Amino acid sequence: MKRLKRSAKLRSSVLFSEVFPRPATRIPSLLFNDPAIMARRARKGSAILSRNTPSLWNKCALLHWDNSEVVTWSFVVVLSLFCCGFCGAETEFSIMDEAQVLAVQIKKLSTQELGVFTMQRIFDSFVYTEKTSNGETEVQQLAKKIREKFNRYLDVVNRNKQVVEASYTAHLTSPLTAIQDCCAIPPSMMEFDGNFNTNVSKTICCDRLSPTVSSRAFNPGRDLNSVLADNLKSNPGIKWQYFSSEEGIFTVFPAHKFHCKGSYEHRSRPVYVSAVRPQSKHIVVIVDHGASVTETQLQIARDAALVILNAIDEHDKISILSVADAVRFCSLDQCYKSFLSPATSETKRKMTTFISNIKASDSPTQHAAGFQKAFQLLRNTSNVTKHQTTTDMVIIYLSSGLTSRDGSEQEKRATLSMVKEENRHLNNSVMILTYALMNDGVTGLKELAFLRDLAEQNSMKYGFPDRSSQPVVKGSMMVLNQLSNLETSVGRFYINLPNRMIDQASFSLPYADQMGDGFIMTVSRPCYFGNLLLGVVGVDVNLAYILEDVTYYQDSLASYTFLIDNKGYTLMHPSLTRPYLMTEAPLHTDIIHYENIPGFPAVRQNILSLPLGSQVIAVPVNSSLSWHMNRLRDTSKDAYNVSYAWKLVQDTSFILCIVYVQPEIPVKQLKNLNTAASSKLLYHRLDLLGQPSSCLHFKQLATVESPTVMLSAGSFSSPYEHLSQPETKRMVEHYTAYLSDNTRLIANPGLKSSVRNEVMATSHVTDEWMTLMEMSSLNCYIVRRYIATPNGVLRIYPGSLMDKAFDPTRRQWYLHAVANPGLITFTGPYLDIGGAGYVVTISHTIHASSSKKAPGSAVAVMGIDFTLRYFYKVLLDLLPICNQDKGNKIRCFIMEDRGYLVAHPTLIDPKGHAPAEQQHITHKEPLVANDILNHPNFVKKNLCNSFSDRTVQRFYKFNTSIVGDLTNLVHGSHCSKYRLTRIPGTNAFAGIVNETCDSLAFCACSTVDRLCLNCHRMEQNECECPCECPLEVNECTGNLTNAENRNPSCEVHQEPLSLTVIDPSLQDTLPQCINTRCSQRYTSSDCFGVLDCEWCMVDSDGKTHLDKPYCALQKECFGGIVGAKSPYVDGMGLLDEDVASINMIKSAPVGPVAGGIMGCIMVLVLAVYAYRHQIHRRSHQHMSPLAAQEMSVRMSNLDNERDERDEDSHEDRGIISNTRFIAAVIERHTHSPERRRRYWGRSGTESDHGYSTMSPQEDSENPPCNNDPLSAGVDVGNHDDDLDLDTPPQTAALLSHKFHSYRYPHHHPLHTHTHTHHLQAAVTVHSVDAEC
Repeated sequence: MKRLKRSAKLRSSVLFSEVFPRPATRIPSLLFNDPAIMARRARKGSAILSRNTPSLWNKCALLHWDNSEVVTWSFVVVLSLFCCGFCGAETEFSIMDEAQVLAVQIKKLSTQELGVFTMQRIFDSFVYTEKTSNGETEVQQLAKKIREKFNRYLDVVNRNKQVVEASYTAHLTSPLTAIQDCCAIPPSMMEFDGNFNTNVSKTICCDRLSPTVSSRAFNPGRDLNSVLADNLKSNPGIKWQYFSSEEGIFTVFPAHKFHCKGSYEHRSRPVYVSAVRPQSKHIVVIVDHGASVTETQLQIARDAALVILNAIDEHDKISILSVADAVRFCSLDQCYKSFLSPATSETKRKMTTFISNIKASDSPTQHAAGFQKAFQLLRNTSNVTKHQTTTDMVIIYLSSGLTSRDGSEQEKRATLSMVKEENRHLNNSVMILTYALMNDGVTGLKELAFLRDLAEQNSMKYGFPDRSSQPVVKGSMMVLNQLSNLETSVGRFYINLPNRMIDQASFSLPYADQMGDGFIMTVSRPCYFGNLLLGVVGVDVNLAYILEDVTYYQDSLASYTFLIDNKGYTLMHPSLTRPYLMTEAPLHTDIIHYENIPGFPAVRQNILSLPLGSQVIAVPVNSSLSWHMNRLRDTSKDAYNVSYAWKLVQDTSFILCIVYVQPEIPVKQLKNLNTAASSKLLYHRLDLLGQPSSCLHFKQLATVESPTVMLSAGSFSSPYEHLSQPETKRMVEHYTAYLSDNTRLIANPGLKSSVRNEVMATSHVTDEWMTLMEMSSLNCYIVRRYIATPNGVLRIYPGSLMDKAFDPTRRQWYLHAVANPGLITFTGPYLDIGGAGYVVTISHTIHASSSKKAPGSAVAVMGIDFTLRYFYKVLLDLLPICNQDKGNKIRCFIMEDRGYLVAHPTLIDPKGHAPAEQQHITHKEPLVANDILNHPNFVKKNLCNSFSDRTVQRFYKFNTSIVGDLTNLVHGSHCSKYRLTRIPGTNAFAGIVNETCDSLAFCACSTVDRLCLNCHRMEQNECECPCECPLEVNECTGNLTNAENRNPSCEVHQEPLSLTVIDPSLQDTLPQCINTRCSQRYTSSDCFGVLDCEWCMVDSDGKTHLDKPYCALQKECFGGIVGAKSPYVDGMGLLDEDVASINMIKSAPVGPVAGGIMGCIMVLVLAVYAYRHQIHRRSHQHMSPLAAQEMSVRMSNLDNERDERDEDSHEDRGIISNTRFIAAVIERHTHSPERRRRYWGRSGTESDHGYSTMSPQEDSENPPCNNDPLSAGVDVGNHDDDLDLDTPPQTAALLSHKFHSYRYPHHHPLHTHTHTHHLQAAVTVHSVDAEC
């Protein structure tokens, strides 16, 4: 046995010598494996964590070696290098040992710097109560709450309706006709209101008029004033109240200026149309663009079609056809060829594009063919939807009415004959409306007669008597010219439809507020005087308020809710963005796509058919959803139970459902606690409290005297009220008194019952953090420490003013920690909203019991932010091999379990202009990525559907339960060897790459956006960066395509962050809380990774290295380049013009000639490479028997079935999987503000312009000849743009949203000055010198 072990050790040594040849400068690996030196190195690492330092000033002196130490260690290193040649063959390297060293250091960060161990011990000591779910009881209670909310708005609408109808009675005797024009209100009468996001007057209504309004038209505005004002005061969540009269007056409250250019035709708004004609409407619009139609006429037709499209809503169905020599339909969705589609926002967008692209034709119009296709669409849709008598079917024809000269009468006869025959199949229920397009004021009587005959379906005139038992529904003909107001003439097409006098209130689906901001739902009801339609009263309700009980439902860690309508359409689900921060409507789709698990279709059927019920299904773990896995309390079984309890909300068409994961297992909740004796509760509103020790923590108002507590919206019983109303000093004092009250006598100021216990529980970490601020030697690398609870309680240090829309439970660091219970979880790098630059977070769950660390038992998550460079500094300090050649040929890295890099040489390269966030292993190390993708049990390429931004996300998931290390000793490229292993106790992996020669590898990564190279296929072993494809939906049915229907729904969508605006004068007067004295740091190692410091290495031209590098503030040379622009909106740097021109060159598309030359060179290079690779592969085909027994985890260990074919698989994969880089044509497109809009109409099979293949100079046409072969991923983006084209979504979202105070993140900056906060007490300055 000893001999076998010895031989195995020898084999491993020989193999490692092949992988990592020892150059003359190499530090001997004997130093790494000797136990004494390992211990010494661990002690060296712990020196960074030493907590026995006497003072803040002296503690960092531990990190400065004096001259004698430098000389001594220099001698040791030189001696070691000298010995390297003699002992090299005897030594061996173990990535697992190195990972263990990193694990020790990271665990120290978690326990000593964050206080996880202490906090877990405290939570273990608390007393918990156990709660078992009762879904049916709770769903009824919540449904009652939502019903009361809807009923409140129904009462408001009914009250307004009664006032209008009573006013009309009075109007008959004493006319009410006075007009108050909205656009004539003096500004002095209005003031800004955050709920409406515009200047309003809450004392009066105002009016906007349609184009033609009689001077004697009824206007109840004066009678409505007091009623509408009372409604607003007594009903939170109300936005606009209005009366939209049939005579053309639109009265709105509160009064505000809107739509002041021209008149306002409100009667073609979908809300009005659906209220006066609530029956479903099936509409086909035919646009004539034949030879007889002039460009002017065609423009009128296009505009008219758009008006019709914008007048209907999701309850109606529509199709747009164009007809000339042939009939054409919108091809953006194939279902449009056969069926009508609900008029959703997506269908409207696609149809609008189609209408805009209708061009004039030289061919005569085939009228009959157009009508035949229209009837076919109506018939197909009618058959599918089981046509009811309440559905109105309409064909609207926009045409000049001209037929060809040769066969004019024949064409008319054929058209009328076809109409008669087709309509007979639909029981003559189709109405035809025709609009005659006048030609410059002249049109022939024959044409008008033909269009009138079509509208009246007068087939008798052409010799086709109607023998059907059902009478024809006659339509009308109207003439349109350039002077026509299309919104009035065409937009009111519905007046031709029968008015069934349906007098009932209706709720719209969510839509964007055109008069203000955000998303709303409208409750509307028609007003009648006898049979006379007076108009429609409506109330717009803030969607965030209506859905707050569903959005922030947190009965227990095991449950969540969703809300759907009676057709299954999803209004709210946990995976959607909160309505308060929503910037575009979520995809109009069925709940079955969100709850995409086996057994749910049967549950859905019961939910839609039964008004009250519950059902339990068993779900295999391998078919689970991420938000189910994060709620499991028992992870030991292969399947888990899910309970669905639902109830139809009375008086509405909405259904509420509460979901419990593992309902049979009780959930633990904290029992009554007292606050820690020494803890001082300080609420985060330092601007209101006038904290005397305030300072600035980068951009945030902060204090180092104490942590602050922030209560997010989920902590309140009424989240919307908290978000929409400004906090006052009195409110803050009430919160503080209640949360600090151990006697439990102070009244609850509107918080959830469990919030006080969570605040008191987290107070026990205060002493630990305050001590660390005094003693820790890492303060100059730590941005902040914090702890968050499931109800949204956030305790943060240094205490900081936070934006009230911030929700810690929806941040990635929180979700990743819950998904990896009991592990130290890495997240990042990402741009810190507080101004600290790029940061990396490590977070850790706290559980009700340290012995049960399942996701569903997490009662808190602790987190700590480090500077981006800190973890690379840890690599260099603890693994000397990483610093051997400055990261050129030998590179070390740390990546988390999705493949994003936390530490890598290129992340700290000053010439890497692209943001450091979201840099993936496939991007920076394509050779490694290509190889590890062939280990299917180690990495999986996954898909999920994101409904908030309508994309299919492709991402990687790495197996954190892997044992051993991964290597390509047998498989993969001979030029670049790597070892990769998990860092124990974390969700991260440590890797090392040694490159011995130039080699090639290909990973498809877009340099323009996140769009995947080929959206029509995805192979497990094809290397590509994480990317996204448009989510393809059958717009006619609302269902996903078959392929995408199998994808699970993505977890919580990443929300944009914003920073609370403070008084600008404070930014000039307050000092920084932590002073790291950058200018007094004279060496790279002393400056590297320190808070707010950068080691300036590159001159302002972006390429010249400085003769004397120096340490300066981050704003002076962000990323190490003098004058480089900060990624923050207000951090404008002073880069030279040369840099702009350099970046323009790098971003320029390659010309046709250069492209042709590059193509020829590529073919030649690939041919030579393929030949050499084949020869090389054959020479290595017969490997040493020792290699077959390699101890590391290889593909054969992970997937035994592949062993027999691995040798051939290299040949099968061809050149691409073994190429390091291939020169690519880079094409930059204009940056659109709506990223998703770029995706539509692009095929995954088209040319891959805009894709980087990760060459060392990715965006350069002429890379220098002396490129370092594996310094891949140095992103050279357009660094001078405000929003870099390479900016990942998080940064783009952050930088494109202006900092604001209390409202939506896309506020206009003009309003920010009204929300700055002034300190209400004298300010004394307290800051900390962090001299690391």
